[in-house]
Amino acid sequence: MTQSRGSDQAAQRLHIYLSSNFWDGLWIIQQPTCNEIRRDELVLYVERFVSIFAVLRYPELWRRLFAWLRGARRLENNLWVLAPLPLFHIGHRAPWLFRLEFSIQRRWISWWVARLPRGVRVLWMDNPLYSCAVGRMGEATSVYHVADEVSAFPTSHAATMRMLEQQLLRNVGVVFAAAEQLAADKRRWQSNTHTVWNAIDQEVFGAEVQVTPPRALVGIPAPWVAFVGVLDSWVDLDLLRTAVKDLPDVHFLIIGPTRVDIAALRDLPNAHLLGKLERHVIPAILRNCAASLVALKKNAVTERILPLKVFEALAAGALPVCTPFSVDLNKLAADNMVVVAHSTEEFVTAIRSALVNDDLKLRRQRVEYGLQQTWKRRWAQMKQVIDQDLRAH
Repeated sequence: MTQSRGSDQAAQRLHIYLSSNFWDGLWIIQQPTCNEIRRDELVLYVERFVSIFAVLRYPELWRRLFAWLRGARRLENNLWVLAPLPLFHIGHRAPWLFRLEFSIQRRWISWWVARLPRGVRVLWMDNPLYSCAVGRMGEATSVYHVADEVSAFPTSHAATMRMLEQQLLRNVGVVFAAAEQLAADKRRWQSNTHTVWNAIDQEVFGAEVQVTPPRALVGIPAPWVAFVGVLDSWVDLDLLRTAVKDLPDVHFLIIGPTRVDIAALRDLPNAHLLGKLERHVIPAILRNCAASLVALKKNAVTERILPLKVFEALAAGALPVCTPFSVDLNKLAADNMVVVAHSTEEFVTAIRSALVNDDLKLRRQRVEYGLQQTWKRRWAQMKQVIDQDLRAH
């Protein structure tokens, strides 16, 4: 495990990111942030833990039980990925057991950290369970990087997660939250909290524009609008079904994995369930769509997010047509970058209007704005805050 002389001189910090996501998992905020950090500084990305109990529930994860045998894998210059040890991990119900197990994990992680080039350590966490890690990894400062209201997920034990999160917030140096309402909640316990929105994958959405419709659209007549994302309980499927039925001449491209029953959409001839597609295909599809539908129900999770799909749609020139689930949408709506529909009728009307007013000038305005929403800019924003925190200490 060696490091080039020039890169070693450029990298002055080692960022240890304790993640609840696999590196090759759903690309959310953890991996793109680390991918930007590693351009200038060192990163050890510790993947989510996989327990024996998790494998019993999700058999497709069984191979992950043995990923730790590979040790820290160097993927890019300055970037290593490490799989944790496969212990029991039922900490959301019994945090005392997680603390006990983490004392073992900490030694495993530290053993590999000692084999990386040295740097001032910055500890990152995206889950309240890791509150027991603060002050234990030799870090100069620590960061809580929060994308969602973790306690609101049905798989979480809400009271325990809230308790752990408040403890974490009081002890970390910096908090970065992916939406303003989320940040406002965390500021009650940590004043050094900053809103850092989602961003686009510039390597995917900044690529050469493809005008010809991609293969996925062959046989589906235009005009097109799209829904891109996981079909889960927070998606307003009834609203989507109504829009599909009320606009029979419009073809709805439903893209993403499914976790709920979508029988209500299957029998509609102008609803096309394309499933999960490769990331590089999505921009080409959105560039051929007048609108991207962000039809989310408002709940404790969605009101504290600003989804990546909003910025991806803008970068491709499509108009995001949204339900009023998040206050962060208001600023974008004021800048004419999204439409927020407050009723079913407004939602259908907004889709129809996007089709009628789909012109090159409006698309260029959206693309110009969307392509500025990069992880490079987000990391520059976060780096400035971390610099200030380190100087303060």
